[in-house]
Amino acid sequence: AVFTGDAIINGGVGAFFHGDAKDCYDNLHVRLKCVPDAALVFSGHEYMLMNLRFSHWLDESDENVATALREVATRRHHSFTTQPSSMAVERRVNPFFRVKERAFLDKIEELYTAMRRSARKKWYRRYVPDWLDRSAFIATVEGADKRDAEMGKLARKMGQTGPDFADISRDPDEPSAIECVKGIKTCQELIQYRHAIDQATGGGGGAEVDEDESPTADAPEPGPVRVDA
Repeated sequence: AVFTGDAIINGGVGAFFHGDAKDCYDNLHVRLKCVPDAALVFSGHEYMLMNLRFSHWLDESDENVATALREVATRRHHSFTTQPSSMAVERRVNPFFRVKERAFLDKIEELYTAMRRSARKKWYRRYVPDWLDRSAFIATVEGADKRDAEMGKLARKMGQTGPDFADISRDPDEPSAIECVKGIKTCQELIQYRHAIDQATGGGGGAEVDEDESPTADAPEPGPVRVDA
């Protein structure tokens, strides 16, 4: 078993009060790389339901996340603990682990761009088509420039150069380290839009079984959270 404190909070990670996306990458993908999938994960806080709702919002099509979310919501309804999970579960449903997946990186980058465009537009401009709204274009470009500068700093910290991360990976199916760091930063920045989860799902957070409603599923078996149910 591993006791992770805030380094892994089941289904997510702790806030970046100290360190940055590069340090998060080192924790998850370097230091814990050799920890077997069977190892149980005990975190310092119990936020797994909230974290899985966020993960489901990032990638609604992922069956592993949907399965884990249903199980955790059912456990909460029956007043069961949602700890521990396992390294196998974290590697399949935790977005900060899933940055190793090219398709997932593409999805969160597209979502980040859409959310930023919406957030930066003044309320009265949200009813104006983008092709008529110069402010949306300016916000997108300024945001991209600022973000590229931040990514450039991280790249230099990792011994890389330049803000263009698309060409860094030698394997088109496997993101490079710097692309994973960028994905971690994107996930961390998307957390500020968590309010959109309830708006998009009517308060259910994407869960087919809500902790405050009577689920149709029976009480789950005791033991670690699984994704193969």
